Amino acid sequence: MGTSNLYKGPKGSSLIPADYTGEPDEQPVAAPEGEAPAEEQPENDEPTEEENPEQEDPQQEEQPRVTWTQAKRTFSSQIGKSKPNIKWVAKTYTKASGGYKHAAKTSGSSKRVARGIINFFSGTPEAIRQRLEQVGIVFEGRSTQEVFNDIYSHLCTGASSREDALADKALSQTFSELFESELVDEQGLDVFKPELLEFMVSHFVANSIYYKLLNEVSFGELTGDKSNADIAKIEEELKTFIDGFVSGRVPDHLHEGITPGEVNKLVDNLYEDCYKVMEGLAE
Repeated sequence: MGTSNLYKGPKGSSLIPADYTGEPDEQPVAAPEGEAPAEEQPENDEPTEEENPEQEDPQQEEQPRVTWTQAKRTFSSQIGKSKPNIKWVAKTYTKASGGYKHAAKTSGSSKRVARGIINFFSGTPEAIRQRLEQVGIVFEGRSTQEVFNDIYSHLCTGASSREDALADKALSQTFSELFESELVDEQGLDVFKPELLEFMVSHFVANSIYYKLLNEVSFGELTGDKSNADIAKIEEELKTFIDGFVSGRVPDHLHEGITPGEVNKLVDNLYEDCYKVMEGLAE
C-alpha cells in the first residue's frame, strides 16, 4: 500500500482515435447501475502514444475513450465500500491503458520474465535441471531455497526502469507464494513437475498485472480520508479477482512440448487474453 510516491501514474489518454479533431468531446465510461460516475476534471496532458487504428480490434474501436484521471478516480471511488466494484475498476483501468491489446503491448518487461519462466520450467524434470545447470546453477549440496534464489537472479530484470521494477516485484512475490505452497519441499528438489510451470506462470502473470494496475491508478489520487484498512481491502479484492481469472486462462495457453518458437506468441496471447477479461470483452 502506499498513498504517496514521486511517480503519480500516467496522465492523458493512451490512444488518439482516427476521428480525433481536438475538440473536447470525450465521453466517460458509463458507471455501473447504482454507481455515481467518478468526477472528471479537464486535462491538458497530451496523449502519450499514437496507434494505427487499422490494427486495433473492432471491439475496442467502438469503446469510449477513458483518461487516466477517470481510471484513478474510479479506483479511489471504490475504496471504503462494503462491496467495491472491482470489475469496474479493472475495466476503466484497461480502457485508460488504450484497451486490452495496448495494455498487453506495454507489458514488455513482464512478458520477458514470463517467457523466461516458461523456458526454464517447461519439459521433463531432467530437461529442466539440465537447462538450469547450463546457465550455471549448481544443485549438488544445496537447499531448495538456495537453488531457487539463483533461479530468481537469472529471471529478474535488474530493475533498470519502473516497468522492470514492477516485473521484479511480481517475480519476488511469485517466489514467495511458491514457498508458501505445497509444491516445494525445503529438503528436496523434487519440484520440477508440470504443476510447477502452471503455478509459476499463473502467479507471475497475475502478480504483474496486479502491481502494474496499482502503480498506475493508486498513486496521486488517494486522499487523507482513506484508511489503511479500506485501502488494504480493495487491494486484496483486486488481487483475488485477478488471481481468479488468470488461473482460469493459463491452462488454455500452456501445453506439453512447448517449443522455443512458440513461447513468444503464447505469452503475447496470454496477456492479451487476460487484459481482454479485464476490459469486459471476455468472460
